[in-house]
Amino acid sequence: MKLFLLKLPILFCFIVAACGTQNPVEIAPDSSSSFEEMRGAPPTEQAAPDAEFTERKIIREGDLYFECRDIEETDTFIKNEIKNLKGFISNESSSSYEERTEKRLTIRIPTDQLDPLIQKIQDHAVKIENINIRSEDVSEQFIDVEARLKTKKELEIRYTELLKVARTVDEILGLERELANVRGEIESMQGRLNYLSDRVSLSTLNVSFYVEGEMAFGFISKLKEGIKNGWTNLQWFLVFLVNLWPFFLIFLVVLFLILKRRKKLPPPMR
Repeated sequence: MKLFLLKLPILFCFIVAACGTQNPVEIAPDSSSSFEEMRGAPPTEQAAPDAEFTERKIIREGDLYFECRDIEETDTFIKNEIKNLKGFISNESSSSYEERTEKRLTIRIPTDQLDPLIQKIQDHAVKIENINIRSEDVSEQFIDVEARLKTKKELEIRYTELLKVARTVDEILGLERELANVRGEIESMQGRLNYLSDRVSLSTLNVSFYVEGEMAFGFISKLKEGIKNGWTNLQWFLVFLVNLWPFFLIFLVVLFLILKRRKKLPPPMR
């Protein structure tokens, strides 16, 4: 019994030592990348998502050429319709040659209002000479630009965070240069996206209309123009005569000498 009591502390020490001995925990190496590694390894651009694009992005444009009854009446009619359909005119011009007067309008109209406007113009026209409507699907361009824009914005955030912890002048200058390049690409992509959005939301319709023959002659206006031109020609004729005064003077002198000589000649002998 005494022997057991003497061995008990020794046994207790062995148990404590055994419990305290554990396998050493492996410390993982520092997984954080160095500053240069983070700066030199920008994230790769993400590929365009494969999800189905529910809303198609369609650019619609058209040309419409027709004969009308009256230029001014048709011009007023089209402009009123454009205003009612929330569109606007981006360009306007007119011309006249021979017996034809023609006017051209470039119209920007909400895409969903393009067909109603074309139908109303067709109903108003005397004769449709030409009509051409074009559609272009730019959905893939939208997806591609949006995906690349998202990646560039993430890269901009990463460079901005690195710039906050940069220590040397070379690191700061290098990051600022990379940040400027990324921001330039972001502005370019955003501009492209805005351009596509504008082309999709607003369709472009080039409208040309004309009148010819007696409707385009304009008797009253041409009569006024003729009176004006006649008065101008009369003024130029008087100026022309004044410029010839030396010749008139010479003619008068010659005529005077001839008449004077004839008076001095004796009558002929009978």
